[in-house]
Amino acid sequence: MNMGLISLLVLVVAIFIGFKRGVNTGLVSIAFAFLLGFFVMINISKDPAVAKMVSMSSADAKGTALVAGWNTSLFFTLVGMTFLFSIAKVNGTLELMARKAAYMAGGNKKLIPILFFIFATILAAIGPGNIAVCALILPIAMAVAHEEKISSLLMAAMVIAGSNAGGLSPIAPTGIIGTQLAEKIGFNTAMHVFINMLIAQVVIAVACYIVLGGLKLKSDAGGVKEKPGAFAGVQIQTLVVIALVVAAIILLKLHIGMVAFLGGAVLLLMNAADEKKTIAAMPWGTLILVCGVGVLVNVVDKAGGIQYLTDTLTAFMGTKTAAPILTIVAGLMSAVSSASGVVMPTLIPTVPGIVETMGGAMRGETLISAIILGAHFVTNSPISTLGALAMASAHETEDTDKLFRGLLVLGFGGVLFGALLVFVGIVR
Repeated sequence: MNMGLISLLVLVVAIFIGFKRGVNTGLVSIAFAFLLGFFVMINISKDPAVAKMVSMSSADAKGTALVAGWNTSLFFTLVGMTFLFSIAKVNGTLELMARKAAYMAGGNKKLIPILFFIFATILAAIGPGNIAVCALILPIAMAVAHEEKISSLLMAAMVIAGSNAGGLSPIAPTGIIGTQLAEKIGFNTAMHVFINMLIAQVVIAVACYIVLGGLKLKSDAGGVKEKPGAFAGVQIQTLVVIALVVAAIILLKLHIGMVAFLGGAVLLLMNAADEKKTIAAMPWGTLILVCGVGVLVNVVDKAGGIQYLTDTLTAFMGTKTAAPILTIVAGLMSAVSSASGVVMPTLIPTVPGIVETMGGAMRGETLISAIILGAHFVTNSPISTLGALAMASAHETEDTDKLFRGLLVLGFGGVLFGALLVFVGIVR
């Protein structure tokens, strides 16, 4: 049997067992990564590249190859942001912000997810990009969702859709990367991609809003809610530090995790919260879940699982299907790697060759849009950065396994839905 197919089946089985038995899927995934990496791939695969990945030269080399799947950068960012907002949770700042946000909506729960979508879109478009915006807004949005009994999956989907809608603007980091890569092969796609992404994410947001129960939310304008009180001194300090962290990320382009750790350390030195309660309130189980699955996905990728899926799809590529297939391929690649750091630099340079193969029947701008959009349609997935941030921001009472499943469906379902949008010409 093909090694790539075997690895994909192992991934599916690991996720299924984790959900079925109620065990943290991240822990199950690490165990399966060990089994797949050390036994299956060594004993079954004859591929030299795979053998090299799980080098038999020493135990250290084999361990290093597997542990490399733990996304250190993502883990550091998640820990930093959850540390900072855990302080805000422990001292009541986050809860009060949620109540004030809900109060400003006038009791209209239907409006709250829409407002967060608009806010995320505008903020992402003016410079920070999708990752920074999600890191900053999701903790507040998820707190509001808990306070107002709104589906956390709906709220996460709306914030992520908004951050992606604005995240491809010509002045946002990912938008700049896409523009530069396109210019290197002779295409000017800055506004073309931005408008396509905006249209696609609005359509996706509307679909998520309807499917996930946005229309069923009941207004409570005549309810018994009282106007929330003013922020206390320690809460004002927390808000000031968070605002400075936001400014440092947006204006100075500093590392999200590092700045968050700095802000959190300053707050603890100011006695803004109890250190033990703060660390205990951090979602360690979620962090293990997200990064643990990443370890197995990395082995699947090295074993050729992602390439197997990609090759299967590209075998069916034609004039009408080239763009949607590229959307799916980009989405699958982005699920296990960076959209801006891996997927876009890898696939965009292939566009001139595809255009030539198609006899000029396809526009390069369309294919570039398909690649960039596809790489971002999957970002709801909990093994992608934005989905992981949503998981890390969930309330402590949240059923994380249920949320994980929901985000996983939204992520990969979003790729197929996005490919459909490209196929029918809504985005082009």
